[in-house]
Amino acid sequence: MKTEYSLEVFAITLAMVMAFIVASTLLKSKIESAEVPHAYKFINGMRGLAAIFVFINHAPFVLSNLGVQNTVFSSWGQLYPNLGSFGVQIFFCITGFLFFDKVIKNEKIDWIDFFIARIKRVAPLYYVSSLLVFVIAASFAGFKILDKESLITISGLISFNFIDNPMRIGGVSLVPLSSVTWTLIHEWRFYAVLPLVAIFYRSRYKIIIMAVAMMLAAIDLGYSAIVCWVYFLTGIVAASVHKITVTNRLLRGAAVLIAVLAFVLTCGLVEVPGYGALRFVLTSLFFICVTIANPSFLHFQFLNRMSDISYSIYLLHLPVLFVSFKVVSGFVELSSIDKITFWAINFSTIPVIVVISMYTFVNIEKRFMRKSKAQQSEGRLAQSA
Repeated sequence: MKTEYSLEVFAITLAMVMAFIVASTLLKSKIESAEVPHAYKFINGMRGLAAIFVFINHAPFVLSNLGVQNTVFSSWGQLYPNLGSFGVQIFFCITGFLFFDKVIKNEKIDWIDFFIARIKRVAPLYYVSSLLVFVIAASFAGFKILDKESLITISGLISFNFIDNPMRIGGVSLVPLSSVTWTLIHEWRFYAVLPLVAIFYRSRYKIIIMAVAMMLAAIDLGYSAIVCWVYFLTGIVAASVHKITVTNRLLRGAAVLIAVLAFVLTCGLVEVPGYGALRFVLTSLFFICVTIANPSFLHFQFLNRMSDISYSIYLLHLPVLFVSFKVVSGFVELSSIDKITFWAINFSTIPVIVVISMYTFVNIEKRFMRKSKAQQSEGRLAQSA
């Protein structure tokens, strides 16, 4: 098991994290005016960091994603892709945790309302971002978009990519514009099986069912290159563990230490599959230990702000990176820019991403969340009348 750590890469990574925090802090009144109350602050903290980690994964490789070969410098750092896959895995764990926690606390769940609420939460911003991606790609393709490849891609965008498609509009690849949306397929699949999970949880055979699930996870991790569903299982286990209140400081301190060690090792791993067995073990250790420890640093308000706009950051950072570097390419040759210029462009996109994410959170995400809550309140009043 090889590891690689670079002081330069660490410094750049830390600077990007701080840039997001500073930018969101400058807009704190706007973001906090639409703040969403959450039961678990430590989950907020992890969600906010996970969104930044996904950006950190894509920013260093934006030139190669655009098909530009720069011979002046290398932006490679093992930390970047490791943080990217770690961020996605944490998102999956959080989903598993929150929705299984809902199953634990509610014996009867209106699943129709649940799915409607999920559609209203996920779909509006997804379709706005997909429309943006389509317009950007179509404009660079000269709006020659009536070919078979483009039409299949459009059907894929409409279906949350459940319809397999070439990810090309008018010959323009959507990979540098929307390569993160593949994860939403796994989210929808988890939502689909959640009613079965609720039934199994109330079953007398739940221990056996969990054991079988663990066995299937081990088999899948051993034979498949990319395994995502197991991280929802980690979230389910963490939600079960979280029912036990841990007050012993020594135990909580040990959990923090294990989480830190798992994170540090994850950051430096070399030649280890991003979604393989070792990464699953390390991410699961991290997430479950954080659940046990509930560390106070994850409760900071700046992470709560990042959590609120995390979905917008997740979907919109790639289009901003793409357009920014395309605009710059009209003035300088990207294949020959130096390292300082490259990172200056990347860092300049961060406040833009935060501003756009703040706007979409307040005016799109929050608006549909409010509508859902208002409808739920009306339903309760009607039932009590």
